[in-house]
Amino acid sequence: MAKKFNAKIFIYLMIVIFFLYAFLGSKGNLVENLEIPIAVGYDLGTKIEKDVIYNIPISSYLFENGETVDSETLTGEASTIGETRENRQLKASKTFLLGLERIFLFNEQACEYSLNPIIDILLSNPQINDRALVAVCKEKSEDILKLNIKGYSNSAEFIEGLVKNAKQFNFFPEQNKLMDIFVRLDAEGRSTLLPYIELKDETIKLTGLAIFKKDKMVLKTDIEEGKIINLLKENKVKGMLTIQDSSKNYINYYAESKRKVKCSKEDGKLKFIIDLSLNGTIVNNTLYLNLINNPKILKAFTKNMEEGLKEKCQSFINDKIKKEYKIDVLDLGRVAAAKYGRETGTDWDKAISQALIEVNVKVKVDTEGRGSYQLISEE
Repeated sequence: MAKKFNAKIFIYLMIVIFFLYAFLGSKGNLVENLEIPIAVGYDLGTKIEKDVIYNIPISSYLFENGETVDSETLTGEASTIGETRENRQLKASKTFLLGLERIFLFNEQACEYSLNPIIDILLSNPQINDRALVAVCKEKSEDILKLNIKGYSNSAEFIEGLVKNAKQFNFFPEQNKLMDIFVRLDAEGRSTLLPYIELKDETIKLTGLAIFKKDKMVLKTDIEEGKIINLLKENKVKGMLTIQDSSKNYINYYAESKRKVKCSKEDGKLKFIIDLSLNGTIVNNTLYLNLINNPKILKAFTKNMEEGLKEKCQSFINDKIKKEYKIDVLDLGRVAAAKYGRETGTDWDKAISQALIEVNVKVKVDTEGRGSYQLISEE
């Protein structure tokens, strides 16, 4: 018994020593003397001829007496990103402890200028948390990071949750981390897409996708277009699909998608076949009566959902991606390069805009829930 007790004490002591070393480290700083960044923003200030001024705000936790947690946002301004650190340190009374960032927030104007300077300095810094989430904002990141959100000590916590949980109902992927940008930015046949947020109704909302052509943001979609892009581009994502006749007659289908792409050449043109398989649950149904008990009605629903979604996806590809965007937002160039060879000098944006792209949809209902509740109106 005494040995077990001594073993527990030893384990507890090791844990205490570990945390003391983590907070004190070789630099000899107590946690009260540290600013621990939770979010980093990137804004552009005034332009000087062809050059720009960078405004880099950092939101940090402040610990008082090891108990009270507060936060503040300090901004560095300079003509280079590295020099903003000098400027920001003149306003800070504590030492920055990098490595615990939870969100990187890029202002739209900075993204339109170029991501390269930002990514270059982040990639070069081994202390940066490359698993932190990334988003693009319409307003200045400094203004958003200084915003007070009820229930949160810092707006960065809210933004992190917003981006992280977008995967639940809008077919957003989980790959929205800084490391994903490192991988995609210069990869052949791949494009960078990031969640786009903005201030709406005095709060922060996710309103669509920011689309990049190489290192520059060139387009912003709304959330409905973003859902279709995510569905066509990503594998194993979840979202809600609806067939609706009126405000009273509709059906909601919550599904997980699987995506497979086949690539070939036809008459000298690339041809892609995107196979989408959806498996999900009926969430709400006032449109297809007796869906649970009648296989014919269930079959009619799956057929209507398949045809409707196929038409929507096909129309989006032909009208938006190939004619308006003219960017390979679906990463089809990656599939073609893997089959026909890399580093051939092919402009994949142009090649995909001229390619034949077909979509096939297969819908399966896994469960219909506990049943339907429908009121019978009095005549």
